Amino acid sequence: MPDGKRVTSAHGILEVASVLSETFKSKAQELFGKYYPIEIDEKMPIDEKVPIMHEWYGQVHELIMKEDVTKDNIAGAVSSCKTIRLRDGMLDFLQSCQSHDPVIPVIIMSAGLGDVIEEFLRQVLPFPLQQSTHVVSNRMVFDESGRLSDFSEPLLHMFNKTAAFFPEATKKLAEGKKFCLLMGDGVGDCTMADGLEIETLKIGFLNEKVEERLPEFRRKFDIVVTDDGVVPEAAFRAIHSA
Repeated sequence: MPDGKRVTSAHGILEVASVLSETFKSKAQELFGKYYPIEIDEKMPIDEKVPIMHEWYGQVHELIMKEDVTKDNIAGAVSSCKTIRLRDGMLDFLQSCQSHDPVIPVIIMSAGLGDVIEEFLRQVLPFPLQQSTHVVSNRMVFDESGRLSDFSEPLLHMFNKTAAFFPEATKKLAEGKKFCLLMGDGVGDCTMADGLEIETLKIGFLNEKVEERLPEFRRKFDIVVTDDGVVPEAAFRAIHSA
């Protein structure tokens, strides 16, 4: 955010809008305090983090299942949230990909909640999402009355993001592609194209503990943007040369 505060996550949107109870918020904050330092600990090997992140996300989803979440209140939560925004330049980037000839597929892979992300994009973008743009994420399962009844499996978290999670329709988007522009804000994002036989340019956005985490980001990413910087010109050059 311009004021230096963290933007609200997909899970956090439901909290801010009071879709989730104070009891949930308290317990979720406890879990965040316990697990987030592990997520960003540059000294801990990723393979040791994987089961811990699975434990964290699983516990959060269990807590959400106890709440009264519906399709309708997700839309209301997104529209009322003032602390979520696209990174500067991202709207132009998405539009450039969708209007390119031929169209450039965009795969948004997130350990958050796909239903919330898609609703946010529907509300914030001044143009519709094309079929060439997919969101690969954890999904809410709703019953006939529109109430949350379950979450999709397998669970997707920060350190198991690979092309193995792509549904068939998304795999088809990537078929025949030779180059991939990968952008992420955590070292776990570096594996999102794993499983694709493709040449990848990786851009990392480092927003917190910059001095401490910069060496690791420079090892993992080809380009590093710090302090909530804009989508770099290199990203636009990459798609315009496609």
